[in-house]
Amino acid sequence: MNVKQVASQLGLEEDDIYSVLELFIQTAPSDLISMMAAFDRQDMTQVGAAAHSLKGSTGTLGFMDISNYAQLIMQQSRENKIEDLTRTVLSFQKQMQALLSELEEVLKNR
Repeated sequence: MNVKQVASQLGLEEDDIYSVLELFIQTAPSDLISMMAAFDRQDMTQVGAAAHSLKGSTGTLGFMDISNYAQLIMQQSRENKIEDLTRTVLSFQKQMQALLSELEEVLKNR
């Protein structure tokens, strides 16, 4: 990950982006857990709400592939497409976990 590029896209100094990334690492897991729990309960409203939060935070940071996946989860949850949503949610979970691991490594090595 190019921290300078992410900082530039957000209009931040490189030092400031680390604080933003730390905040994301602190908050995103709870949204992901909420989404997965709602999915297990088949509460499509809450799946969509958690995905919406994750879409916004990942999109703001410029992680557009993951943000687009969250958008797809929102759409599939609205349309109650359980079979499609199952694949999408599991793939999204893996991508988010990989992103969070990568960001933790970035912060550790700054």
